[in-house]
Amino acid sequence: MSLKTRLLVVMISLTVASILVMATVSVNIAVNESRHALKEAAKEKLVSQNVQTKEALDAYISGIASQIRAKSYNLTMVNAATDFIAAFNKYASQRMPLQTDEQQLLNEYYKKSFATRFNELNTRALLEPEKLFDPLSLTSRQLQYDFIAGSAFPLGEKDKLHDLTNSTDYAKAHSKYHSTLRQFLNEFGYYDIFIADIKTGNIVYSVFKELDFATSIETGPYSATGIGEVFDKARKLDSSNDVVFSEFSPYLPSYMALAGFAASPIKDETGRNIAVLIFQMPMEHINSLLTHQQKWQDKGFGISGETYLVSPKGVLMSESRFFLEDSESYLAVIEEKYPAEAKEITSRRTSVGLQPVETEASQQALEGKAGFLEINDYRDVPVFSSYSPVEIGDYTYALMAEADVEESLHAAVQVGKRLMLSAVVEFLLITTAAVGVAIWFAKKIIRPLTALGQSCDALAQGEGDLTVSIPLSKIPEIDRISVGFNIFIGQIRDIVASTKEDAATLASAAEQLSVTTEQGANLSERQRDQTHSVATAMEQLTASINDIAQASLTTKDKGIEAEASLKENVERVNLAAKNISLLVGLIRDSSGIIASLKSEVNQITVALNTITGIADQTNLLALNAAIEAARAGDAGRGFSVVADEVRALATQSQQSAVEIARIMETMNNTSDKSVCAMEQAERAADGGIHLVELVTKAMNELSSNINVLLSMSESVAAATEQQNMTSLQVSQSVEYISSMSVEAEQGSRQAREAASELAEMASRTQQLVSRFKV
Repeated sequence: MSLKTRLLVVMISLTVASILVMATVSVNIAVNESRHALKEAAKEKLVSQNVQTKEALDAYISGIASQIRAKSYNLTMVNAATDFIAAFNKYASQRMPLQTDEQQLLNEYYKKSFATRFNELNTRALLEPEKLFDPLSLTSRQLQYDFIAGSAFPLGEKDKLHDLTNSTDYAKAHSKYHSTLRQFLNEFGYYDIFIADIKTGNIVYSVFKELDFATSIETGPYSATGIGEVFDKARKLDSSNDVVFSEFSPYLPSYMALAGFAASPIKDETGRNIAVLIFQMPMEHINSLLTHQQKWQDKGFGISGETYLVSPKGVLMSESRFFLEDSESYLAVIEEKYPAEAKEITSRRTSVGLQPVETEASQQALEGKAGFLEINDYRDVPVFSSYSPVEIGDYTYALMAEADVEESLHAAVQVGKRLMLSAVVEFLLITTAAVGVAIWFAKKIIRPLTALGQSCDALAQGEGDLTVSIPLSKIPEIDRISVGFNIFIGQIRDIVASTKEDAATLASAAEQLSVTTEQGANLSERQRDQTHSVATAMEQLTASINDIAQASLTTKDKGIEAEASLKENVERVNLAAKNISLLVGLIRDSSGIIASLKSEVNQITVALNTITGIADQTNLLALNAAIEAARAGDAGRGFSVVADEVRALATQSQQSAVEIARIMETMNNTSDKSVCAMEQAERAADGGIHLVELVTKAMNELSSNINVLLSMSESVAAATEQQNMTSLQVSQSVEYISSMSVEAEQGSRQAREAASELAEMASRTQQLVSRFKV
């Protein structure tokens, strides 16, 4: 990398690094300021939403208190309470006792109708509904049958029953007041309205007629619930202006839905507490208030903002926005943290009273504190949270107004992106300008160095003029290089002048040495050629002698082998003659034996002829005997059988004799042929013996000739061996002379090559130094 490039890289790198640091710091400061401003704006907005929602919720709760207070003062309510209490206490005596089928129908309502609906809405089944039914009094069972189990209206619509079919005081009171109270309930959206006897706790009236109707909330199965709580508090109040509230909690008659109760005492004209008026507050209205009728974006909550209420036990009192908008995604997130609750939410299709909220902000609000925090909400998503306590009766609830941090700071992210884009544009512009300045500055610094380099290039590539010198520049650092270089050139100039003189002398000496070595090399080469010719002739002579010696030895070896083979063949011929003579004797003996065999065969033939004649006579006699037996009749029958057997045997003997005669004839012919063949073999054997005698004689003569040839071959081999030794000595001497000639020639060649190289070196040295001008 050149100095110019290095200067450019350093200056540009410093510029780029400075710009990047400044841009990063500036963008971070701007983004942080934007985040802070947006966080403050989000805080202000969420606090305002929290305050507005709290005011609306307080106003609603205050409205409930005012309504129940006004209703408990109302003379109609006082009269209704008086009439219902009196009628309730007389109902068992005025109504006919429950029949068995009515009793059974009521029991089945608990175990089937109510339990089935309960199990549909809850993951945990209602295992023992009889515990709710068994403690009921006679009056409770009668009223629940007449208004619930025996009603023609379906489950959830029992409030539509206006008039009973009996003529009891309770039927009259219900016909008188039920329409008014039901209209009031529907107009203000309450879940239910109860009148409870202050002495016994009996719920003497209910608009909706659920399972709590006609039970005692002082001693009955629901005494420990919210309705029992407000009854116990209200019966102790001295003024009808006072209103008490229960905690919002799951309520069994409402299928474990979240329920809250408000209560106030009802006083008669003497100021005595005679009953308690109880409102079951409508969770739908509270939920609608906190969810803003699900119009979050219209109300300024954006895409993630919401307000919700948290109970003292840390569960949602209103629906989650995310459950309402996208229940599947909401449940997928909640299931990871609260699997059991997620299952319950899925079953009941609501998050109210089920979704736990365990955030720092909600805990602060439940402790009666208000504030603003950045936290992870019940979905474990970062949010800005404005929280404040809400007092409902004796209980403190947490009111939360929250929005996702990502959405709240989205503008800051966009500002950061725009600032980053602006920083990139500025970076490119400033970097371009910095590159231009750096190039100009580098050229100014490098220009004198470039001139120095050009002078050196001219010195190296020119005619070698060592008289030139590098001019000085106005830069002290570079001038020191120039002065040192000029001094060095002067020293080189002196060395080159001296080298020129020495190179001329060396070239002359090298040329003379080269001529001398060339003459010696030529003489050595001619001597080598002559010696090579002699050596070649000697090699040919030696090769011929070796061939003769080898042929003599081969002839001797073959003669010895032939003599041995001939002797072996002679012995074999003699042995063959003996074997042939023995064969002739055996053939003659076999001929005599066969002749004897022929004589015996002739005798057997005569005997067979005799046997054949006897068999013919026997056959004739048997025939005659058979004829005579036939003449004798029954007396000769046995003789006839014997005669037949004898004739059969005679016939077989005759056939056998004929077969033997045929075989004998064949043997006789075969023996004649064998005798002829043996006579021919005897004659051939006599001829073979004669031939063997001739071959034996010839082989003996050949053995004598081979002995003579072996003697001559030994003489030739001895003479050839001696001649071979003499030629070998001569050849070795010639080869020694030849090798000496080769070495002399190599020495001359090496001297010539050295002289040539020396001449070339002298020439190159002259050429090199001749380039320089001194």
